[in-house]
This record gives sequence, structure tokens and C-alpha cells, in this order.
Amino acid sequence: MRKPFLLATLAASVALIALVGMYASAQMPARPPVRPAYSGSPVALVDISYIFKEHVRFKGKMTQMKADVDRAEAEVKEIRNNIVRLSERLRDYTPGTPDYKSIEEEITNRQATLAARVQLQKKEFLQREAKIYYDTYQEVFSEVDYFAKANGIAMVLRFNGDPVEKGIPQSVLQHINKPVVWYAQDRDITKVVLDRLNMRGPATSGTRVGVQPTRPGVYPQPR
Repeated sequence: MRKPFLLATLAASVALIALVGMYASAQMPARPPVRPAYSGSPVALVDISYIFKEHVRFKGKMTQMKADVDRAEAEVKEIRNNIVRLSERLRDYTPGTPDYKSIEEEITNRQATLAARVQLQKKEFLQREAKIYYDTYQEVFSEVDYFAKANGIAMVLRFNGDPVEKGIPQSVLQHINKPVVWYAQDRDITKVVLDRLNMRGPATSGTRVGVQPTRPGVYPQPR
């Protein structure tokens, strides 16, 4: 059974959740008091991809899902092994006899049941993955919406802050094609938003809240 952790699946999921903005503010937990507004540019930047990579609850959900996929694959493998063992029993019977036909029919039925099960599980896992991305993006959007309004930011643009890998042609091409050519680093609110997201509620799957990796650049803090 194919795992849904492929770049194409992720891209499709992100495309799906791009429409969630209008629903974003309805079901979020309580937040700290509103901070004074920014005095600088009304335009800010946020690296959505980086937030997804370091969002502790998102990573916990994806880790749990991967464990469930692995478990489902193990069950499918065992069923397939049972079918193989049943097929080997046919050697003990003469083709065309009632016993041979009975075992042959049982094998066909098990194979059909297994194929239907695999297709259903694949659909369920893809839908589950899409929902995880949808819910996480809704949470991220709501935090950006809150933070922007609280700090007088009129527009937040998405950008990619990953450094270029000079020895990798694809990375160089992506760097050249970035829509944001240059930006003042104090306009990048990625870490502020990520820190606020990760301070909410307990983490899952052994992740720790409030411990963030180092990210290049200078980040504004609410004043």
C-alpha cells in the first residue's frame, strides 16, 4: 500500500487548504492580550512551509498517522502471506476436484477483499492527511490574522526563507524563482507566529513545547 507522504500529496493538500481563510478565527483557544501596533512597514512576511516543518502539534499528528499507516501495512502484509500459504495448498489437490475448486474460490475471494480494503484505507489516509493540513493551516492563518491586526500590519505575504544550496541545481532554480527577491529581515514574522502557535496546549508524540530550532535572521517581537 502506497504511503501518502509524498511531495505530490503534500502539494495537493496545501492547495486544498488554501481556501480556509474565511473560517479561520472561529474555534481558536484564548490568546494573550493585544500588543501595541507596529510602527514600521504595514507589510510583513511569513514562511508557511517552515511553520509546518516546526509546528509541534502538526508533527505529532503526522507521526501518529505514519504509525497507523505502518500498522495497516503490516496487517495487509500478513493477509497477503496467508493468501500465499493458501495458494501453496493447491499443490496437494488435483485441478478440477471439488477441494481444489473450493480453495481456489477462497483465494479469489480473499484477494478481492484485500484489494478493496487497500483502496479504502488509502482513501481514508489521504483524507486524514488532508484534514491535518487543513486544520493546521486554519490555525496558522488565524494566528497570522490575529497578530497582523494586533500590530497594524495591513498585508502578510508568503515567502520561502530557506537558504540556497549552491551545489544543487533545483535549489538554485527555486531560489531564482522566489517571488520575494529581497526583504528587510525585521518584516519576517515567521518565528513570532511559530512561537505563539507552539505555546498553545500540550505537544504530542514526545515533542516539546517552546523549544524552537535556530532560524537565520532577526525577528520582531510584539512590543
